[in-house]
Amino acid sequence: MRFLSDDLAIDRDNKAPLQVLGAGLPRCATSSLQAAFESQYMNCTPCMHMAHIAPHADRGDILLEALQEPNKERRLKLLHRIFDGFQATSDFPGCTVVDDLMDMYPEAKVVLNLRPGGGNSWEKSIKLLSWAKKPSYYALTFLWKTDRNLHAMWIWYVKYCMDKFGLAEEEVFTAKHYDAHNAWVRAEAAKRGREVLEHEPKDGWGPLCAFLGKEEPENEPYPHRNDAAEVRMISRVLYARGIVSWLAVLGAAYGTVRWLGFV
Repeated sequence: MRFLSDDLAIDRDNKAPLQVLGAGLPRCATSSLQAAFESQYMNCTPCMHMAHIAPHADRGDILLEALQEPNKERRLKLLHRIFDGFQATSDFPGCTVVDDLMDMYPEAKVVLNLRPGGGNSWEKSIKLLSWAKKPSYYALTFLWKTDRNLHAMWIWYVKYCMDKFGLAEEEVFTAKHYDAHNAWVRAEAAKRGREVLEHEPKDGWGPLCAFLGKEEPENEPYPHRNDAAEVRMISRVLYARGIVSWLAVLGAAYGTVRWLGFV
């Protein structure tokens, strides 16, 4: 299951730069966009997605270090360790460091994937991920480094959005946040003279293929990957895994105490 395991082999010696940057926020059809990029029609594979970070403690460590590194030169070196070997990016973390990625990969196309229904729809949808920042999630899954990393990323992200966009804490993950992020992407692209394609799933293959210089497929529906059910399942699995891990630790501790004769 995505986000829990990942067996994608990355060729870190492949120095081909990213071809396209998906700059939109999570819950903005990022999995559909990933599928489009990785299709035989786009051939921008593999595509970085949070699903390629979450199951890996080492990648999570590098990413957290990069996100907290104020020195741009050192930060870009760390980000290269995350993104090199990929041909595209969609979802977090790429959307959060898209300004750095534009500097790292100056020829990459920028696609701002939008949420159908706009900010109000996104505000309702992003709540599916709110479990990752809850203290209960941190406590119950503490024994897993990957889960501690995930929690740390979301705590960092809330602070980042407050500082970056001038949001109050309660405004993070609202329509105001959605609009501020998209305005920031447009402004950062404009600074660098980069064209931005704003894309929704209903737009289909046509504008995306034209923007990337690819031939539009015939009689092939645009990918539709609604992963809301998967996200709910993942949260339940992570909580259950954390509880079972704690029970195993406590059981082992109790057995040791009994064996030593203290009970």
